[in-house]
Amino acid sequence: MPVLAEEGMVKKRQASRAIVIAGFAAIAVLVGVMVMLQVSSAQNSEFKQKWDAIVFDSISLTQEYQAEEGKWKAGQYDNSTMAGIVDKYMPRYQSLIDRANALETPERYTEARGLLVKAIQTEKDSNEHFREYLLTGNKAEYDKALDLFSLSLKYSAEADAAIKEAG
Repeated sequence: MPVLAEEGMVKKRQASRAIVIAGFAAIAVLVGVMVMLQVSSAQNSEFKQKWDAIVFDSISLTQEYQAEEGKWKAGQYDNSTMAGIVDKYMPRYQSLIDRANALETPERYTEARGLLVKAIQTEKDSNEHFREYLLTGNKAEYDKALDLFSLSLKYSAEADAAIKEAG
């Protein structure tokens, strides 16, 4: 009987060890999941901060540009001067596009980032057509500029909706 009792004790110890090992494994998995969630949350937070900065800079650039266009409408600038001003703004629009494209984007925000890039690019394209209108007087270029600016606003609203939907 002592041999059977010893075997029973060995089996109990083995079962206890297995339970302890399984418990540690479960804790390790839980800690791993928590770390991954925190990393994901940090990435989302960093993305949103950079997104907000680009959006803010884009809004500021648009307002600045429109103030210049307002001076042209008021007769303070002639067409040639305004075309030169448009040229000076192009690198700033491109810089915003480059910053948006360079964002490390969590999967859930990919659509929103794409729409933001389209909004900025379309506004830039609008200004390029406006510049052509200024230099050539071609009304079709002016109409294209207006259409593209409206499209840019649409993309901007869609980007805003997509970022909100993604969380």
